[in-house]
Amino acid sequence: MCTKYKIPTLALSRLLVRTQPKVSNVFSGRSYSKNVRLVCPYKENKYQRKETSGQSCVLGVSTLVAASVFGSFLNESKEDKLKKRIGMCTMHLHQAEPHLAKPHFQEAFELLKDDLSRKRDTPIPNLKIVYLIDQLGNIALQLECYREAIELYMATVNGFALNGIERSNRTVTELFLKIGQIYAILGEFKLAEMSFLHCVGVTTLELSRDDQPKNPKVITLAGLAYEGLGKLYLSMNHPENALNMYQHALQFADTIFQPDDPQIPVLLNDLATVYEALNDYDQALETVEKAISAAKLGNRAALPSIMCNKATILLFKGELETARNLYEELIETCKKIYDYETLREIKANMKILEEKEGLREMSN
Repeated sequence: MCTKYKIPTLALSRLLVRTQPKVSNVFSGRSYSKNVRLVCPYKENKYQRKETSGQSCVLGVSTLVAASVFGSFLNESKEDKLKKRIGMCTMHLHQAEPHLAKPHFQEAFELLKDDLSRKRDTPIPNLKIVYLIDQLGNIALQLECYREAIELYMATVNGFALNGIERSNRTVTELFLKIGQIYAILGEFKLAEMSFLHCVGVTTLELSRDDQPKNPKVITLAGLAYEGLGKLYLSMNHPENALNMYQHALQFADTIFQPDDPQIPVLLNDLATVYEALNDYDQALETVEKAISAAKLGNRAALPSIMCNKATILLFKGELETARNLYEELIETCKKIYDYETLREIKANMKILEEKEGLREMSN
């Protein structure tokens, strides 16, 4: 069974949150929360009195100040220009206005043209610029500008390398994880596989060392890399490869992860999906029950999705009544917790269920 690639659970929330900039008003220097909208301070008052000579003087001074501000805007550095545009993008994304964020993103992207197509005489970007390129890549991913996001993330990797940061660095590993996810979404599976394998290799090597404590961030990256690779193999219709990968991932997790690590139920749930793809429904049900137990221990947020997967396994196994009952219970649960993604999945699977019920009635 070939499935459409989805960004792994927790991946975006964990990988994008660390580089979100504050949004500043360039006139006042204040920072705005995501719920605050900027209001134009120059709205005309229809009851405004006639201008006096004193007011004319004030307006003249205001004009000079405005000219000064405009002049400083023209002379501001590339770094400052990028910060302002990234800040505006972030503000509009927080306010659910991606159409307003996109023009600012395009302006920032244009500012980085030289960094994205480096030549021999192109100056080496400083680390401040490199981190801003990374932030713009995150914005591109949220705007679903996938090709631009890959360009920005690869420019970030190259920028780090030019500043002496090795590819085994954790920040670089995060970038390759995001690059792999984007290539998978675009259907460029071989490039996605190479990116995920790089992440798996770097994280497992670091976690296998006995001379240092296990870093929780590296554990999370390893779990996300294994999960992304497994989902990729399912999307490629290679369930045997996915099975081997998930079994190895869980063996590795048993030695490295804590029993309540939130990634364990996700890996178990994905393994159950692999068994379902191989038509081994009994093993799939046994594995999804383990995922449910692990989720109750360390990742209750994943329970609705895992329970939905259990119902789907029952559906394809032919236990239609049990599957329907479980779906109906889940619909009520998901409505209470506003889990719309799982609700959409349930509704899609309910259509398949109704078709199978109809065929069973016809055969009887």
